[in-house]
Amino acid sequence: MSVTPIHPADLSDVARLIAKQNANPETQCLYSGERAEEIEAALRKQTAPCYVVAREGRTLIGAMGCEVEEERGYLQGPFVDGADFDAVADALWSALQMQIASLTGWEAFLHVRNERGAAFYLRQGFRRGQTAQIYVLSASALQPIEGEPARRFTPECAAGVRALHELAFADSPDSIEPFMNGDDETRCLFVYVDKGRCVGYVAASVNDNPREGSIDLLAVDASVRNRGYGRRLLLTAAHWLIRERGMPQVGLTVRDMRADARGLYQRSGFRLLHTGVGYAREFPTNKRR
Repeated sequence: MSVTPIHPADLSDVARLIAKQNANPETQCLYSGERAEEIEAALRKQTAPCYVVAREGRTLIGAMGCEVEEERGYLQGPFVDGADFDAVADALWSALQMQIASLTGWEAFLHVRNERGAAFYLRQGFRRGQTAQIYVLSASALQPIEGEPARRFTPECAAGVRALHELAFADSPDSIEPFMNGDDETRCLFVYVDKGRCVGYVAASVNDNPREGSIDLLAVDASVRNRGYGRRLLLTAAHWLIRERGMPQVGLTVRDMRADARGLYQRSGFRLLHTGVGYAREFPTNKRR
């Protein structure tokens, strides 16, 4: 077995391997694509995840990738087909770590039925996180916005958005800062302001693999909950993604603890697509990889 960085000649084979593995919940790694043509298109971009591949002779038997954002590595795989999973996965993981610069930690998100992937990450020192559900809203199920839509973020809202984000996502590494950059056409931030105070926001983005819009962050101040702000924020972002950006569907992920949020998404037309589990491994600041 040989393990090497991915080469342009490998892209079609790797895309087909990932699509095949992700078609089966027992081998599925979420957020790594499900259609071979979309996966290959994403791998051909300059901003593509870093991948390594394993071959037995000329036969592709495995692949594993990592997308780096804000010093965190978001893992895709390991994808192994027709070979000893543990041996190939371990070899891919060792090679991939050699390709990635300094990070504060790694994360992976697997289908809840992917037991061999779960065992691999636990063996590598990752901790199991919460179960989470992935919901999708198709363009045909998009509901009208009842009441005044949320408005686009402007710089004078920055302090209020940051303060609300700190309250709503105190234990999360997810940052709101990239969405406040008006130069990024793939991201948008919508807010509600009441008497000069930010009482809610929703962050949305456009993705290529899979081709869909994403609701990345949603927060409503506790003082105004149950007044319809959450649903209007959600639908404002969905309308932007579907009507303005031409996305065929919108996806979002909600943790198990957010039962109230799941109810909001279902009332807004979203349906459950997958259930997954997150795995994470952190590094002390003086031992970054």
